[in-house]
Amino acid sequence: MSIYIEKNRKTKQLIQSTFLGILQKKAFEAITIGDIAKAAQINRGTFYLHYIDKFDLLEQMEQQLFTELGMHVDELQSLYLSTRTYEEEQEQLAHALFSFIETQAPTLKIFLSDHGRAGFHIRFKDAFSSKVSENLQQYESFHVQLNVPLEYFISFITSAFLGLIEQWIQNELDKTPQEMKALYMDIIAFIQKR
Repeated sequence: MSIYIEKNRKTKQLIQSTFLGILQKKAFEAITIGDIAKAAQINRGTFYLHYIDKFDLLEQMEQQLFTELGMHVDELQSLYLSTRTYEEEQEQLAHALFSFIETQAPTLKIFLSDHGRAGFHIRFKDAFSSKVSENLQQYESFHVQLNVPLEYFISFITSAFLGLIEQWIQNELDKTPQEMKALYMDIIAFIQKR
């Protein structure tokens, strides 16, 4: 890796971490490029070398989060698709996703807070729904057994999963990813029994 590429990566990391620190204390709408540059001890020109404005900064950070989440789902799916049942895969997927969320909790807590940009919850749900939909396309037997329109099913599943994530983050990660997976599977089992 060239020195220039590494320096750019470190500068972007500095800007992003500084931005998150400010976002913990100040609403997104009130943050200025000057606030970010001053706190990061860089000049405004350096900021503009990497981002168009604060909206671009936030959008890139969100997209990075969504991309990593999607890659995590894809990687897990490829590992278990051929050897496990749909139910077993869901259990593994839930555990992997809760583990990923645990590593991203500080950022998610800020993005989901009142200080975050309006609509993050919707953008997160849309990205997650898109990935779930894409992966469910691989299960022909699932589609045959499904008695409701797919978009309603995906909306229900993703809303329920994201609700658990939000509650877990609000509870300061009071459970391990393994415990969250068990809780998720218990809720799904309870709904199925009813």
